Amino acid sequence: MKKKEFSTIAEKNRTAMSIIGEIERLDTFILVGHQDPDIDCIASLAAIGLLLRRADRDAVIYLPGPVNEHFNYLLAICKYNGVILLYGGDGIPTYLDRADPGTKGLFILDTPKPEMLSWNKPIEEMFKNPAVRKIEIDHHVQTDAVYAGDRGFCLVTEASSTCELIGYLSIKMTKKNNWGRKKDAFIQNISLAILTGIVGESNMGKYLKNRKEKRYYDLFNNGFERFLEERTQRPVKKIADGAGYDVVQSFSVQDKKCFDRIMGAKIEAGPLFYVGVGEAEAKELFGLYGNDRIVMVTKIAADTLAENSGKLGLVAYYDASKPGGLIQFRLRRGSKYSALDLRTVLKKLNFSSGGGHPGAIGFRVSSEKVDDFGQFLAKLAEDLDALVQAAH
Repeated sequence: MKKKEFSTIAEKNRTAMSIIGEIERLDTFILVGHQDPDIDCIASLAAIGLLLRRADRDAVIYLPGPVNEHFNYLLAICKYNGVILLYGGDGIPTYLDRADPGTKGLFILDTPKPEMLSWNKPIEEMFKNPAVRKIEIDHHVQTDAVYAGDRGFCLVTEASSTCELIGYLSIKMTKKNNWGRKKDAFIQNISLAILTGIVGESNMGKYLKNRKEKRYYDLFNNGFERFLEERTQRPVKKIADGAGYDVVQSFSVQDKKCFDRIMGAKIEAGPLFYVGVGEAEAKELFGLYGNDRIVMVTKIAADTLAENSGKLGLVAYYDASKPGGLIQFRLRRGSKYSALDLRTVLKKLNFSSGGGHPGAIGFRVSSEKVDDFGQFLAKLAEDLDALVQAAH
């Protein structure tokens, strides 16, 4: 069934309370996200893991492998607070695996459709077991997005990030359980994870498009600022202003080398600044820097190109991380440009495999459909120029 926005606020509230009811009813939860997890996905896993631990529930996060070192602080907070971390082929702990399926839940986070989920065989079997409650939280509402969670337990609607929706859920739980009546380091760690996802997905808040999204952004940003001031007894800058959040877009030496290699091929084409990383170059870059770094750096490169252009920035590269011959595209909108909703690009230019938000989309094209990569990008630049002109 295709994903769609909630028709009423009441429906959204009922879904949130149903999810809270399942958290109270069940004992153990496995948390999964999408393949090649980005900052919103990792922050969502961390936020839900910490929220479950605050509710005295067992929480297990599954990741396909080690994440980029910039995000390890979130996983370290989870581990410190008793969240179990599984990687790759790790098995589910025996005592959890043998537990009654009716006492377990599966959280599916920040994933547009089931085939994009990252899991191992035991977790896949849980997904297929009707006795296991499947709860989904996601902000991807697009033409090819499909529900993976159980009916009535999918907090799925348009938002700046999945972390924004988790923030909404955490506020409901905090009020219900009176957690906010005392200073609570657990809640502040949850806030940090939520804020990390919102800030990372919105490019430090630049892509927030309405008052609701900005309200959540300010709520968690201001709350964490107050917490830091209480702990340090001195004023601190907001995370959104850069203090305490350097890890999201700070570069290691290897990040910088990778970024410079990619940006060195920049082409300026009217409203679009773009970079195309060909097949041979991509294989070399993946060999030098690895998939996680490539995914992170290409997104930041697309953001940078968009800001430099003032309108649109694009990075396209052959995906050498997996078989299948795909070309990945990251399209971003400049922070001061809002005339074109990038989601319409997918439909108007007939890209069926992709999705995103008004200011940022990603899509994939089979390399078999691209005879000449340079010509393909030049034609795409022309098409995007026409869409920009039509949007004015």
